[in-house]
Amino acid sequence: MFQARRYLNAWSRHHRSGGFGIHSPYAYQFVRNVWRQRLPYYAYDGLRQLIGTIKDGTTRQQRREIDLISEPEAKLLFRVTNFFNPRHIMQVGAATGVESVAMLGVNRESRLYLYDPQLEQKALAVRVLQSQLDRVACYDDIDVATDEFLQEGGESTLALVNAPVDDTVLKRLLDVQCVIVLRNLLHNDSMSALFESCCLHMPMGQTYTNNKIAILNPNPKLQREDFLLWL
Repeated sequence: MFQARRYLNAWSRHHRSGGFGIHSPYAYQFVRNVWRQRLPYYAYDGLRQLIGTIKDGTTRQQRREIDLISEPEAKLLFRVTNFFNPRHIMQVGAATGVESVAMLGVNRESRLYLYDPQLEQKALAVRVLQSQLDRVACYDDIDVATDEFLQEGGESTLALVNAPVDDTVLKRLLDVQCVIVLRNLLHNDSMSALFESCCLHMPMGQTYTNNKIAILNPNPKLQREDFLLWL
């Protein structure tokens, strides 16, 4: 049913992604210059090569099991990080480490707070992150990770959520105006439910999604709006 709805609203999502029908100046600029930006960035070649190397050594089923991010989503994640330019980044779920590389590639001074209690079992992610480990703090307790992230982050924060987590954690982040990126909405009902819970919790701000990946900006200066888009 969910897949069918995606096909039915495909034209609307594509139309809106061009900026048509968007009245908020902030949202219009974000959709045009971040979500759908087509100009090349310096980090794209490295991300493409990294994802390609992982693809060459895995099957489609293995790539799903290790949660390999797609190239368009990796590029979007880099653009979002570049737009908000956070000094402190929180990540839930290591996946393959590609996301971490994309986000840390924006600012050499940024720091990553990575929560994944099974990180030691993810050899690929550890290998990918090897060159960045001096900028990565690893945690197996989500509350400790969140506390230290919020304590150090101040107002310059962004969080990426690859795997389900208690929604109280994300509500804490939204309450301090942390921008949140949620992945795996299409194939993980728990992630979809998490997105819906976050949307209900936000009194102000904007969300952008193609039902696969979502960006939540809880900025209290923005009118509460949700945008269904195409990537």
